[in-house]
Amino acid sequence: MTTADAHILAGAYALDAVDDLERAAFTRHLGECPVCAEEVVGFRETAALLGTAAAAGPDERFRRRVLAEISQTRQLPPQVDAGPAVAARHTPWRKRALIGIASVAAAAAVLVGGISIGLDQSVPGNPVPVADGGAVTSAADATTARTAAAGGGSVSATVSRRLGKVLVAAQALPRLDAGHAYEVWLTGPGAPRSAGLVGPDGTVETALPTGADGVAVTIEPATGSLQPTTPPVAILAAS
Repeated sequence: MTTADAHILAGAYALDAVDDLERAAFTRHLGECPVCAEEVVGFRETAALLGTAAAAGPDERFRRRVLAEISQTRQLPPQVDAGPAVAARHTPWRKRALIGIASVAAAAAVLVGGISIGLDQSVPGNPVPVADGGAVTSAADATTARTAAAGGGSVSATVSRRLGKVLVAAQALPRLDAGHAYEVWLTGPGAPRSAGLVGPDGTVETALPTGADGVAVTIEPATGSLQPTTPPVAILAAS
């Protein structure tokens, strides 16, 4: 084991992700390297704290805000290295070290945040928006309504009753401050149902419940609201 290898093994050593020979070699190294010794202590303290961590469900407004951001964020394709693979002499050491460090860092993030977010539609009345509206707009029964929004810009709603979906698209809506966001609502009999947050030029696609006959957009706190708190800036029929 070289000195360079030893310096990056602290995470794996703290998590006991080394074999006997590696453990013995790194233990000897600790007696000569105060930096690694300090890192091992920090990693072990973080791992120990995980034993007292308690899982907590996400705040519903925060959950819907994150799901709305996901719907508007394009995922990049995986990067593929077309060049020839060159095996590093000490790849196993580095791989285990990086895995160990990443594991501790991820565990610390969970401990601090205490939040897990489920990407599903299990919460009644809170449809999960998705980004791709091609199926709705190309459906044989698709109908689109558009209206100017108060303050500028416009909002459109494309409905396919056969698919049971609606695609709401905002265009050139005024930019809001960091504390506010546009929220889409499905209206009809009963209280409005949130379809998620939408950006000034964003889209939200969601299931269209039976009986829903309209779409509205309001300005709400940046984390979203359970019910509208301001007059709509746009109202459309979902025929």
